[in-house]
Amino acid sequence: MPLQILRRFALYATLLASLFVLNGCATLSEQDCRSGDWAAVGYRDGQNGRPQSRLDEHRKACSEYGIKPNPRVYEEARERGLNFYCTPANGLSVGRRGEHYAGVCPDWSEGGFLQSYEVGRDVFEARQRLERLESEQRDIEMRLRKADKKDDVRYLAGQMSRLRMERDFAWDELRRREYRADRLRF
Repeated sequence: MPLQILRRFALYATLLASLFVLNGCATLSEQDCRSGDWAAVGYRDGQNGRPQSRLDEHRKACSEYGIKPNPRVYEEARERGLNFYCTPANGLSVGRRGEHYAGVCPDWSEGGFLQSYEVGRDVFEARQRLERLESEQRDIEMRLRKADKKDDVRYLAGQMSRLRMERDFAWDELRRREYRADRLRF
């Protein structure tokens, strides 16, 4: 159960961060808007797994310059870019980086993408857990160096022992998940 909660939390945190990034800046520069190369923009968005709604963001960004995107050209190119994005190999990479999947893959490719994506996410989450434990361990080591009371030292030493065991388990788990990811065949 705690792993499911952590996964859900990581997903929500990623989504929230994505929303802040998307809302905080324009998707295209004035030069990009003026070039009118909607095929290149669409292809790049497809390669990066951007949803169809990304065109609305481009439309908003370019409206500042009085420019309208070509939706047909953009969407055709985005679909071609999704052919690159929606592969099992890329699903593994996207998952390992902890990136959010926006549900953009066509039915015929989504199964393979998602299967690999989940394996990659498992690796990412195991790495995150290990990093958190190592950070906690560094914190306790610092507190141990500063501790002057015998009870504090005893308590912190116990915490350090527990963290070492958890960290060793986390390392083993990360190795198992990496091994599983390395065994995928594309």
